[in-house]
Amino acid sequence: MILVADSGSTKTNWACIDKTQSIHFNTIGMNPYFVTEEQVKSEIQDNFPKTVSSSEITALYFYGSGCGREESQMIIKNILQPIFPNAEITVDSDLVGAAIACYGREKGIVAILGTGMNIGYWDGKKLETPMPSLGYIFGDAGSGAVLGRKLIQFVFEKRFSQALVNNFQQKYHLQLSELLDKVYKQPRPNAYLASFIPFLTENLENEEIQKMLHDAYKEFASVYAKPITEKYSVTKISFVGSISVVFQTILQDELAQIGIETKAFIASPLHSLEKFFKNN
Repeated sequence: MILVADSGSTKTNWACIDKTQSIHFNTIGMNPYFVTEEQVKSEIQDNFPKTVSSSEITALYFYGSGCGREESQMIIKNILQPIFPNAEITVDSDLVGAAIACYGREKGIVAILGTGMNIGYWDGKKLETPMPSLGYIFGDAGSGAVLGRKLIQFVFEKRFSQALVNNFQQKYHLQLSELLDKVYKQPRPNAYLASFIPFLTENLENEEIQKMLHDAYKEFASVYAKPITEKYSVTKISFVGSISVVFQTILQDELAQIGIETKAFIASPLHSLEKFFKNN
């Protein structure tokens, strides 16, 4: 039996696959920069299907945020190996998983826009990432974490109208002390920041929200999308991640301004990954 995982910073979607069926379950996101070994073990123990034994897993493909570097890949692999002792384990970045989901063995540019952001060129076998993934503090333009951070910043610095600030506080009643504690002292601050995305979707027609989002995706288009499309002479990008789907229209508009088209939007790549591994 094969186990496939698509892990973001907020949630991990899993599928146990054999010739006749797929069994799904979910855990928290398992970005090695934000979770501990104990959290991973506890989440899998609590949520792994009771109808399957972990010893039945002979191959495990884990595609996760924060897993682009060999050191972080080894952290996840070393945690998972004792849990699945008979499995040959492959750990790679969530962007590789997204590329396989979008293109299989074909070539193309793929971007993830979920809690975090990453973009790269898939040649059908390996991924090239000309720009490093710097996380939500230094990078991640257009991601859920960065949009949440900008939203909160605009609220507390009163860059929004008082009416919009009041609307935000009526929904969240957020105190500065709570905010600072969540971001600077508690685990998984990127997922916490991304949890404010519903406010943006609920107020998507608001002109101030529209401007903030257009500015965010103008930056994504010019700083991240344009250089990679020019480097590989490709004019289309496929997107994976819930944020790309939610703000698809604004994203497409800003990309069109610089001559870039969108090929596909996939909220979650797990279904496509299942099909790929069943066929291969």
